[in-house]
Amino acid sequence: MRMRVAVLVLALSVSLTEAAQCVSTSSPHCYKKSTRPEEDFICEWDERNPEKSQTHTLHIWDIEKKHFLMHENYGKQVQVNVLLEKLGIPTRKTDIWVQTQVGNLTCNSSKISVILECMVKYSKPQIISMKRSAGILNLTLDKPKDNKGAIYEIRWRQRDSEWQNTAFETKDGTIEDFPGLSLEDQTIYQIQLRRQAKLKSHLCKDSLHALWSDWSQMVDVPSDIRRQPVIRWVESNLKNGTRDINLSWDAPPAEESVGGVKYNLSLSVWPCDKTKRKKNTTNQTYNTSITYSEARISIIAINKVGHSPRRHIIIPAVKHLNYCDSDMPSNIIVANNKSCLEWYKLEDGETRPRTVYSSDKKLLKDIKNEVEHFVRHYYFLHTIRKKRYQTAVMCPFYSEQKAPKNGPANVNISDVTHESAVVSWLSIPVAEQRGFLQHYVIWISGQGNTTFHKVPANKTSFLIKDLHPGASYTVSISGKTEAGNGPNSTVNFETHSKEMGLSWQDQTILIVCVVALLCTIICSVAARRLKLLPKVPSPVIDAAEFRCPEEQDQSPTIEEVHEFVLLLRQDLSKHRENMTPEQSTLLQDFGLVIFEEEDEEDGEDGVADLSSMKSCCYPNPSYRGQTLQLPEPFHMTDSTSRDNDTESTYRNGLFFETRVLECDKTSL
Repeated sequence: MRMRVAVLVLALSVSLTEAAQCVSTSSPHCYKKSTRPEEDFICEWDERNPEKSQTHTLHIWDIEKKHFLMHENYGKQVQVNVLLEKLGIPTRKTDIWVQTQVGNLTCNSSKISVILECMVKYSKPQIISMKRSAGILNLTLDKPKDNKGAIYEIRWRQRDSEWQNTAFETKDGTIEDFPGLSLEDQTIYQIQLRRQAKLKSHLCKDSLHALWSDWSQMVDVPSDIRRQPVIRWVESNLKNGTRDINLSWDAPPAEESVGGVKYNLSLSVWPCDKTKRKKNTTNQTYNTSITYSEARISIIAINKVGHSPRRHIIIPAVKHLNYCDSDMPSNIIVANNKSCLEWYKLEDGETRPRTVYSSDKKLLKDIKNEVEHFVRHYYFLHTIRKKRYQTAVMCPFYSEQKAPKNGPANVNISDVTHESAVVSWLSIPVAEQRGFLQHYVIWISGQGNTTFHKVPANKTSFLIKDLHPGASYTVSISGKTEAGNGPNSTVNFETHSKEMGLSWQDQTILIVCVVALLCTIICSVAARRLKLLPKVPSPVIDAAEFRCPEEQDQSPTIEEVHEFVLLLRQDLSKHRENMTPEQSTLLQDFGLVIFEEEDEEDGEDGVADLSSMKSCCYPNPSYRGQTLQLPEPFHMTDSTSRDNDTESTYRNGLFFETRVLECDKTSL
């Protein structure tokens, strides 16, 4: 008994282990892609264990008739097409499941009960175009396969934010029923859509039959481009009738450029071709070649939701010539589709008019009889060579010429001297020339003589020489074309007398000298006022010889008084022999001899060393032995007052007291 139980347990465990190795698929989804009744179906499911070698059998069971509509092995396929003929009438309710077999094991998926006719799943929507303007987004979508109306769901968000959803319906056969979606300006959005068939049968009201398509690919929605592109152009390599043009422009801002921007260029560089050349590019530069004539170029920037306003530029023609260019001969004698004649009226010689004529069937000789007489015109003859546009000839022309209508204006005389003068004028306008101006003719009349001069047409002044002083002259000027001279413009003037004043050269030298003198005077006065000149140097006094009062010895000092005997000059011979060298000091400035009387209290026998004496901020009491220099000679008083006459003097830090003593001596 125990043996039987063990065998049963072992068999059960083996079967459970094998069953665990069989994993069923997901429930099958069977649908068709349109509402057309003749449409075949698609059935698909997901493998949950794709690593195992397994096969799948699709079972469709008719619930009402109680029989299989089909049960077919599709091997490893997970999506199969089921023909309508195999299903019979798909309006009855059916059970559908998938049986998976792994080795000897089988397992079934979950069953679904549906009416196949109601199982419609559209393909995911495709956005054909978007338009965003004034904050409103409009979409153009592709149509469903059956061209029927559908239910749409759209979701949108700003980058890295939460989704917002809304739904709308379209009518049969239309794609313009998408309602405008309000978005914030200058903001990037992301959108996705899906759709669902609108089933009209009463059998399809169950929500199980409401199959949504897959979500469309997520699309970035840029902001609309509001500004025109800023385009720049550079002209180079001007030769052989061709100009190379390099165009460049800036990309729109980032919120307008997301998803990519392309640029559409329209070029009008061949006057005889009224259609413009179109060029699309994603680059921000473009190179082309144009003729010497005017070229017009326009550009727009295009992103996913629209395009910018169009920018137009005009590349002007090269400077108009006043005369034909002999370096550009033309060997074109027959008009053809590789040549183009362009011409227009050029009344002022510069401005290109709005009305421009062109033809690939005419040459210059053909149009000369068509244009207005006596009016300047301009023409270009363009050709195509090696796929490049070139200008073979450009030239002004007249169909017929005539003498100028008027003479030069504003004739003026200047810089008049006793022997010369300068005459100037304004050139005759092109509209009044009525032909090619060859030169100006000048007549100078005076003193019974008339002289004649020719001045090139590009000059507007002339120096008249060899005139007589103090004489009157008349100057007449006219322009000349091949048809003759035009009216004269006349002016009168008188030369200066020779003795009258200085010549302009002398006047210039005199003015320069006066200006230089004035500048010298002004600079001198300014230097004195502003003290810019260096000061007169003061005597350099050694600071070591001075001591300020606070540095002096502040102890009380006793003033010493010395008596000196001053002898008059006539008495010097009498006493010199009795004097010792120690008793006298020569006063060099006055020729005086000073005798120092012995002081009983002073034990000094000699005179103090002069080199040991130092000056101070105040009179130094140690003045003994110094050489005395008096500012002026002494004047002796009368003999009648000698006994009592005393005079005090203070000079150079020394105090002098003079008294008249006996024996006709002066005591100092």
